[in-house]
Amino acid sequence: MERLYSRTLCTILLIASAVSARGQDASNSASQIPALEQQVQTYLQQQKPQLAIPVLRQIVSLDPKNLNAQANLGVLLYFQNDFVGAIPEMRAALQLHPNLPRIQALLGIAEKRTGDMTSAQSDLEQAFPGIDDAKFLKQVGLELIEIDSAAAQFSKALAVTAKLEEVAPQDPEIIFVAYEIAAQMKDQTMLSMVLVAPESAQMNMMMAGELARQGEHDKSIAKYREAVRLNTHLPGVHFELAEQLRAAADPKLNALAEGEYKTAVKENQYDERSWCRLGEVIAARGDFKAAQDAYNKALALQPGDATAKTDLAIALISTNQQKDAIPLLESAIKDDPTNIVAHYRLSGLYRRAGRVADAKHEMDEYTHYKGLKDKMGDVFKQASDQKAAN
Repeated sequence: MERLYSRTLCTILLIASAVSARGQDASNSASQIPALEQQVQTYLQQQKPQLAIPVLRQIVSLDPKNLNAQANLGVLLYFQNDFVGAIPEMRAALQLHPNLPRIQALLGIAEKRTGDMTSAQSDLEQAFPGIDDAKFLKQVGLELIEIDSAAAQFSKALAVTAKLEEVAPQDPEIIFVAYEIAAQMKDQTMLSMVLVAPESAQMNMMMAGELARQGEHDKSIAKYREAVRLNTHLPGVHFELAEQLRAAADPKLNALAEGEYKTAVKENQYDERSWCRLGEVIAARGDFKAAQDAYNKALALQPGDATAKTDLAIALISTNQQKDAIPLLESAIKDDPTNIVAHYRLSGLYRRAGRVADAKHEMDEYTHYKGLKDKMGDVFKQASDQKAAN
């Protein structure tokens, strides 16, 4: 908090100082104000804000239109956790000069701390786009997300989260918030569907998806089949059913997946995922030429699909077209550096081509990313086991 205090206060002081000359009455009747302002600066330099506060109050009483004093007084009270006292001072500063996003953001946070969520949401929403400091933007965004989520305004919360992800895409706190909002939106959507159309094909498909995430493949298949019965043209239903058929323990169910993928691409020839999966099923039975055709159709629709490129490269390797496979694997890794299959396969091709150093590099990358994925798998398994135990 202290680091944020000094950084934010310093910036706000500079902003307020820059605009105060225009906002003050040129005929400043209180000749003692310059001396008082110097006293404030001295206290702030000595990091004694509690001493600066009464001096700023004196300046404001002498000159109510002194933006610099009004803004600084509000900020100092805020960082002394006197949110009730800070609010009127910061509001007064914004009345003198509305375009102070940092002041407005602090005002919104203070209002949130005092329970005035309506005003807090309004002020934070207005201030958020104007914040240019990444750390302060994160704090303002997270405060706003809390309000939006509490009010079940998840679309608003998601928009704020998207902005934060642009600024700090690798911040674990922001990633977690995005995950939480997505989960809440999913729950809200399912509840809405239960209320609106509990027996619909869409509801069956949503329930099937939840069962699939819990590893209940047979139950998921039954729900997807019911969705198909109710609406065979429901977008995505044949692809999702095929995915569960492939994941089932029964080989007889596995054999039915290809037909569902074919139905999916018949329903929608632009279904890139189904073309890719269809290629995998065909390749698994050894028809690599037909598999290549399916992969090429997928890549025509989505040229950046690293998985389709990798699978096509494997099909080419299987038909002794290793030379054509190398650039595909290189491109797949460029699109997705975590693609462990591409790293492994490319390492083997480099070794055969005599590129020993390149082969070693790819094997090192494979080992690195495989370790990360194994660790992630362990985390998900522990979470699943704990959920089952509860």
